[in-house]
Amino acid sequence: MKRMTKALIIASLPLFSATAFAEVTQDCILEGTVDKKKAEQMGRDVYVAFHSSERAESGSKCQLERRSRIQFKEPKNAMIENAPDGAKVKYRYTERDDQAGEWQLMGISMP
Repeated sequence: MKRMTKALIIASLPLFSATAFAEVTQDCILEGTVDKKKAEQMGRDVYVAFHSSERAESGSKCQLERRSRIQFKEPKNAMIENAPDGAKVKYRYTERDDQAGEWQLMGISMP
């Protein structure tokens, strides 16, 4: 019985994804404003000027400062590309093991 239990546990280990073991190093809610003029100047589809950040959950880490530079990467064909200048956006930014973060759009408020 013990052998069978050990075999089942060992066989199931590859089923766990690497992200299940990754440490979340940043988990923030960021709010910003779409700036179409700045996007045009920079040759980008969209530019968001973020102005506030807070923890996504009470126990999560969010240590972004004004000097912090994080790369905003929104998937192609996203709603943000069609947002008008001045639209307010809210994103959840999650970073694991100090690697590149993931962006999740939580909402857009039109000006």
